[in-house]
Amino acid sequence: LRYDDVIKSARESLARLKTDYLDLYLIHQPSTEILIKETMRALDALYENGLIRHIGVSNFIAERIEEAQSYTKNKIVANQVHYNLIYREPERKGLIQYCQDHDIMFIAWRPVQKGILTKRGTPILDEMSDKYGKTPVQVAINWLISQPGIVTLAKAATLEHLRENLGAIGWNMAQDDIERLRREFPNQQDISD
Repeated sequence: LRYDDVIKSARESLARLKTDYLDLYLIHQPSTEILIKETMRALDALYENGLIRHIGVSNFIAERIEEAQSYTKNKIVANQVHYNLIYREPERKGLIQYCQDHDIMFIAWRPVQKGILTKRGTPILDEMSDKYGKTPVQVAINWLISQPGIVTLAKAATLEHLRENLGAIGWNMAQDDIERLRREFPNQQDISD
């Protein structure tokens, strides 16, 4: 996350991708060794030189986003964080609300928690799957994207996975069901791996 390293990494990514710019460039996670001011200065340089169109962060709490934003002229537009029906810390600690209030896209990574949310056997998830005629994967992903300002990245190792993931879009879960899943999903945890 040092200035020169950020610039070099971005240029190398552009070369590998054979493109002139990136739509979104993220800091993967905050550093305890490198001042965020230095990293943000590099992201500003990439932005001002047209190499990136938007700046994002990943695994940042609200206070770190505010600190990072104080060092850049350009808006931080995205925060990518571990969040799903099981891992709920961003919700409980107000990070989702913070991102919604500040027009920062919240990108939920690991939406089906390493496959845990792909299987039947959790009564409330099974109930919602039956109600909507969808798989547990589709319900878990739809629960995320039904919330304002939240998108997700879902792994698709096969064409079958991709088709199943795409079945999470194009329909709306009732707000009451979204809230029921929020309240009643079992074994919710705050600590992300």
